[in-house]
Amino acid sequence: MPSSKPRVFVLQPVPGEAIARLRRIATVDVFPRRDRTITRDELIAGVDGCEYLWALGEIPVDGEVMDAGPLRFIAIMEILSRAVDVEAATQRGIPVSSLPNLEVITTSTAEHTLALILALARRLRDAERLIRAGKWRQYQSEALLGTLLEGKVLGIVGLGNVGRKVARRAQAMEMGITYTDRSRLDEATERALGVEWRALDDLLREADLVVLTATLTASSVGLIDARRLALMKPSALLVNTSRGRIVDEAALVEALAGKVIAGAALDVFETEPPIAGGGPRAELLGMENVLLTPHLGTATHEARSTMAASIVSDLSDAIAGRRPATVINPEVYGEPPSVAPERIG
Repeated sequence: MPSSKPRVFVLQPVPGEAIARLRRIATVDVFPRRDRTITRDELIAGVDGCEYLWALGEIPVDGEVMDAGPLRFIAIMEILSRAVDVEAATQRGIPVSSLPNLEVITTSTAEHTLALILALARRLRDAERLIRAGKWRQYQSEALLGTLLEGKVLGIVGLGNVGRKVARRAQAMEMGITYTDRSRLDEATERALGVEWRALDDLLREADLVVLTATLTASSVGLIDARRLALMKPSALLVNTSRGRIVDEAALVEALAGKVIAGAALDVFETEPPIAGGGPRAELLGMENVLLTPHLGTATHEARSTMAASIVSDLSDAIAGRRPATVINPEVYGEPPSVAPERIG
């Protein structure tokens, strides 16, 4: 006998407890593969006969995909996604929700940023590879010398929620902290965070380690280009956990190869899956002074579970006929459109 429950299609695996909770009220199909992104044909087949869609992983969902099934609601497991065509959904009367600014998201991203700072400064990648290769022959030598962080200057580009958490953690390591943003904070907030304002070019000249946590907007695409990389100290390190397009990746390759800067740790790239060939440029893969991770900012059990629980709440509301709290196209409910944030990813 066919199930009377509504159908939900989930575009890639998510925490099991969220799926178990959702299955109490819906028939749930999950694309099961963890080793690759769902293909477009598989996506369209999954949407066929489906009323609710759980989107994530920047997998494109356009009008053609929406027309493949009787979709009534789309929930995006991101704070902002340009992969889902919200305008097309609005034209079809399909409400779309996204994640609120969950504290656990910014905390996890800040902690991953700190992990990259420490791993890059202390050359943990090189050290671990040396041991695995059976090449550890001495200690107290000149091999694998890293950088002491205490007393160094950390420059934070973009002092939003993530940047502020990075600043607080850097204070514990007794680093000096400078920042730049589109507008300067008031003096009381600067004192509380232990940060000092710098114009971007000055920050790059002074910092021993530069962290990018800025929002990707039209004006921040390519913000760190060849000219600005050349301003940095030859001993400086660059860490990016924001969005890859903030950095001119080709210019960064040249700066690293030419020893314009000492090293970089990158969690994000100009192109990423599910774009074919997405990921770091081939030149970065062979560089010894680069640490690469696959967009792991929110990759903690706590963050992903909380994110998934938020999506299940949205889907539960939609299935019950209630308006989810985080709808980003409220005009489908006859309400005024929301003000679009000044960000493109």
